[in-house]
Amino acid sequence: MTEKITFSDRCRVWFKQFGDISSRFLLKIGLSANAVTIIGCVGHLFAAYLAAVGQFTWAGILLLFFAVTDFFDGTMSRMTTGGKGTKFGAVLDSTTDRYAEFMIFGGLIYYYAVHGDYLLMIVSYAAIMGSILVSYTRAKGEIAGLNMKLGLMSRLERYLFLVPCLFFNVPFIAMWAIALGSQFTAIQRIVHIYREFKRIDAETSSQKKNS
Repeated sequence: MTEKITFSDRCRVWFKQFGDISSRFLLKIGLSANAVTIIGCVGHLFAAYLAAVGQFTWAGILLLFFAVTDFFDGTMSRMTTGGKGTKFGAVLDSTTDRYAEFMIFGGLIYYYAVHGDYLLMIVSYAAIMGSILVSYTRAKGEIAGLNMKLGLMSRLERYLFLVPCLFFNVPFIAMWAIALGSQFTAIQRIVHIYREFKRIDAETSSQKKNS
């Protein structure tokens, strides 16, 4: 079966040269891959604060800058380990990605709570929930050995909605898009897992009958 090429995969190819040059520079000035991962997460905390106080444009600018670090740390790790990366680095990267994203959503929930916009509070909560489930369903599927490269609202796509909407002071558009898109993606992945397990069970049953 041919492995699916996702939008995220294409972006990594398109910006590979930029990522390699930037990663070498960061290593040259003494930063490690894990340090860049932590810096990116802390930067998200400041962006979340700006979102919480309604400074959406500055939050978007800061978020764009620090979100790019997620593109560098993996490359830096591979450069220093002969292309293998490290197990701890992968766990740290994945965990801080979740922290970073939840902080941004948390900042927006706080903003909507202060301004009494309870509908957008719920929508933002649904966006957080959907984001968790998108990552969780992918992880569970990959643990079972399935190809989980499918779905509309991966982390990169969520940021592609969020950053411009913050920049133009319309974060509610991103919240609605992420809330709906992430829920759809999570369900899509659950259905995919179900179908793949059903196919595998059918193939196993057929092999037993023929043996």
